Amino acid sequence: MTSDETHEERAPGSDDGRTPDGLTARPPDDGTPTRVWLLAALVVATLELVRASGPLLDHAFASGVVTVGVTALATYAAAGLVAGGLLLATRAPGGIPSGRTVIAGAAVLAVLRVVLQALDGDARYWLGLVSVAWAVGVLVLATAFVAGRTSGPRHAALGLVVGCGLSAGLQVLLGTWDAVWRSSWVGWVVAVVVALAPLAAFRVTAGGTGAGAPATSCPRRLWAVGPFLAIAVMIGANPAFLASQSGIALGWAGVAVVAATGLGGWLLLRPDRWPGAVRVGAAVLVVVAVALAMLASGVAALVAVVVLDVVLAVVLVGTLSVRRPAPLGTWRAAGAAALAGLGVIVPLLGYMIDYDVPLPFDNAYVLVAAAVVVAVTGLHHRTPLPSGTQPEPELQQPARVRASRLLLVPPVVLALVGLVPSTTSTHGSDVPARAAGDELTVVSWNLHYGVSPFGGVDLEAAAATIEDAGADVVLLQEVERGWVLGGGADMATWLARRLGMTVEYAPAADRQFGNAVLARSGLTDVAVTVLPYGAGPQGRSAVSATVTTAAGETVRVTSVHLQHRAENTPTRLDQLATLLDAEPVTGPSVLGGDLNAQPGWPEIELLTDAGWVSAVDEVGDPDVLTSPSDAPAERIDWVFGQQVAFASADVLTDVTTSDHFPLVVRVTIP
Repeated sequence: MTSDETHEERAPGSDDGRTPDGLTARPPDDGTPTRVWLLAALVVATLELVRASGPLLDHAFASGVVTVGVTALATYAAAGLVAGGLLLATRAPGGIPSGRTVIAGAAVLAVLRVVLQALDGDARYWLGLVSVAWAVGVLVLATAFVAGRTSGPRHAALGLVVGCGLSAGLQVLLGTWDAVWRSSWVGWVVAVVVALAPLAAFRVTAGGTGAGAPATSCPRRLWAVGPFLAIAVMIGANPAFLASQSGIALGWAGVAVVAATGLGGWLLLRPDRWPGAVRVGAAVLVVVAVALAMLASGVAALVAVVVLDVVLAVVLVGTLSVRRPAPLGTWRAAGAAALAGLGVIVPLLGYMIDYDVPLPFDNAYVLVAAAVVVAVTGLHHRTPLPSGTQPEPELQQPARVRASRLLLVPPVVLALVGLVPSTTSTHGSDVPARAAGDELTVVSWNLHYGVSPFGGVDLEAAAATIEDAGADVVLLQEVERGWVLGGGADMATWLARRLGMTVEYAPAADRQFGNAVLARSGLTDVAVTVLPYGAGPQGRSAVSATVTTAAGETVRVTSVHLQHRAENTPTRLDQLATLLDAEPVTGPSVLGGDLNAQPGWPEIELLTDAGWVSAVDEVGDPDVLTSPSDAPAERIDWVFGQQVAFASADVLTDVTTSDHFPLVVRVTIP
């Protein structure tokens, strides 16, 4: 603990729990577990809704980038209105939230969350946006309620860190496909638990000297909760991000995140004073860790995320310090909540919008900038005590606050329970070396990072479509692994586990967005081809692998996604030329994907001139359009082959899980 935290983080008293006047002092952790749990449970609910807002806001992209930007900013800024309304409704004096303020907000959030589970379409879109604004507003008030008291900064930081661990553990348990998108009993059970969990802290409404003891002030940097949440949802509490960035299995990525947040929480349970060097070092490490997590891969990314989750705990204590509290006022508190809401969405929106409107710098630096903001808020100079004032006596806390440390257990339990299903092999050890027959059924599908045209994420429907087609090989494009715009799921791992297939993934726009090949048999000689960026605005790639039929014939399969925008034909031609050079045809070959090119365009002519034959043109209906699935207007999804024959080629026009229709092609070896 730093010297400037001494005053607000030590209750008056002595080693034996007595004040200088001989009166019995309250235990140092009296009410702490309740308040920490309240904050942690709200973090879980808020992070889930922030992830859910990605697919919902993607729905607005149909109206353009400006529309989605304005919608996103307005939604998250509305957290200020939520906070102001709750403070006024509960008559919180001076804008300092009481336990009643927070529980009232949590109760409304619980109702919104349960109702949201039952909706779809436009109703889910609007209520989802209202819910995320409400969640951010309530979370900011809860942070102020916990932080604005003796020892409050540490307790608030502990709640935020434990909440991140709980969120990561729950994601691992669910395979990263959030409950909000599930219509099954599992989705409903999780939704109800997440909704009601904060209300278990109802004792904070009682007032008095226990769990409901009122806060006396508000942190001056309360708005910094926003960029902290942005970093958490994108990196620190995102197992899918860590799995895709580091290359480790999803389950172990979740365990790493939970262990790191647990260690950070453990540091907050100790009474040790942190010297200034530790405080400054932690702030520097937050920035360095975010930069490495975003820009590096492999072991470096793994270490970076673990370090980030540990040192954030230290920084948050300084961020939420009330040594020099914020000025009183309801609308000041509401303004802090509005800024916090913007602090969540601006980094996320800035990062994602680069893939449609390129920034003049690497979009990873948007998250680095958010890390700098959080780090700087954790650095503050000591404010001298008023002249003639003596520091309060310090109460020596136990080495570890016994009740609060139990809150570190649930995240570990969730992660360990989800470890086995989340670490099912995705690289062939659980599948046969050869396909079941000599004929291969190939599905090619642009999954639009799991988001349907109606703003939902139904991974089970996608899996059922592939399963019903009897696919031996699946060529997928726009596969997300922790992309917030797609809800944060690790689609590659989830689909491979659900279908019992092996999977090979290739990053494209970033390591969380790319292409994949799945198969019911082994995949060998895997190769990733990075395609020329050209006119942009996204990085593109192709992934190729070899499948062996029951008769021992090998078939080279490739999943590819070319640059979009109609005017980008020169870029697409360069990309195809690069791919054909990297993957020369030496035997039976199948190439499938979203080429963003229509019949008669130069891209298609380049392929046919090179000897590739279109399956749909050969044995299907060339008049069937493939995109968008809610109002088909173009045919841009293709399956080509060389040295193979096509028995059938169908476009599944009744499937709207993605904004593209899947193609199902039966391939034989002549």
